[in-house]
Amino acid sequence: MRHKELHVFEESNHLLWGLIILVATALGTYLLVGSFVTMDWYPFNIRQLLALGLFGISFAGIIKLSEPLYHFILYIDDDTLIIDIKKGDVKTDTLQIPVDHIQHLQFAPHNPRNADEALFDFSTNYHLLYKKKDDTSFYKLLGDQSAAITLKVDDIADIMRFISNRNPNIQIPREQATYFNL
Repeated sequence: MRHKELHVFEESNHLLWGLIILVATALGTYLLVGSFVTMDWYPFNIRQLLALGLFGISFAGIIKLSEPLYHFILYIDDDTLIIDIKKGDVKTDTLQIPVDHIQHLQFAPHNPRNADEALFDFSTNYHLLYKKKDDTSFYKLLGDQSAAITLKVDDIADIMRFISNRNPNIQIPREQATYFNL
């Protein structure tokens, strides 16, 4: 029986793809201006092939933008944290972690940050990590999908709060607990 669920949606962070689509389509259209109405039309002109390549990049960008985003549903069932992972409406995976086995919870970048970089941002190289009891290594809470997702800082705080409410013995780094108001 599900008592309380936490729904977390991936943030859409595809501004770069939108710009690529716009520029590639505009350049492709510019290269094709007058190509089909002149007497010197050749089917394998370099300008036409370049325009075709740019339209291919635009099409790939449109496919990238239309991909469904991840949706995570977290809930506790019999002292087990269950994370249903959906991509759009399709369920892709279910992770099950005993809540009592989670000893440490933290939000960390994949690579160490430089001194002049912001502590938290919307980068995909940040992961929500947990450490099991009697284990020295950290594991990604959201599994392999966490390498390809972008979450808001508030969503990460909600996940940490959701788990720590079920297991108050979980250790969270002091600066993250202060930052997330945990």
